[in-house]
Amino acid sequence: MNTPYRGCILRQFEDFSSLGSDEAALLARLEQNPREYAAGELLSEAGQRSDAFFTVTEGWACAERVLADGTRQVLDLFMPGQILGLREVSFHRNLCDFRALTTVTACPFPRRHLTDIFDEAPRLADLFFLILAREQSMLVERVINIGRRSAAQRLAHFLVEISVRSRQSTDALELPLTQTVIGDALSLSSVHVSRTFQNLRELSLVETDNGTVRIVDLDELITFSGFDRAYLEIRSDWARQITA
Repeated sequence: MNTPYRGCILRQFEDFSSLGSDEAALLARLEQNPREYAAGELLSEAGQRSDAFFTVTEGWACAERVLADGTRQVLDLFMPGQILGLREVSFHRNLCDFRALTTVTACPFPRRHLTDIFDEAPRLADLFFLILAREQSMLVERVINIGRRSAAQRLAHFLVEISVRSRQSTDALELPLTQTVIGDALSLSSVHVSRTFQNLRELSLVETDNGTVRIVDLDELITFSGFDRAYLEIRSDWARQITA
């Protein structure tokens, strides 16, 4: 009997349902042919034909839009186990750039082969839909965060979300992002990000040291930011369940 595949992408799918060994083996196809990208390198470019998506197995990447005046909006952050480019699945060309923020290992997967996986394991189509729905809910929450919260609340909310998504087991949050990237995700200048971190330190909510953020009081940070994790907890009881 073959040992079930245990790649990091399983974590994303197992948020919604247990997986059978055949389903896990099919997902292994998404983590074949790994390629390394240097920090700052484009995985895929806006306007480029959208023939593949990527499974991130190591490092952090982002989706970004660069405007005519050179300003940038970071739309999404991708961590190990996430699928990059799913929202482009309905378009012939990429709507944004996908860029490595750290050294990234990612596996390109031809979009045309996705239906092969669904034909062999139809239940995985349900789980892909749920993952896409959660990505959409995170994007909606980011719009609210940028549009209706103060700079300090935005940053606090961002830190709580990253802590939840990265499944931190301690209060020390590894954050391998520059203040420029954080600012571009929150529509703040890098100088404003620096001042806002100082604000959170003065409120005794966080401490910072060389790329590590220590959350001093998670409950207070949640209250201060207005964070409600419901947008990360997609309802999945309608999806087909695993059978014996």
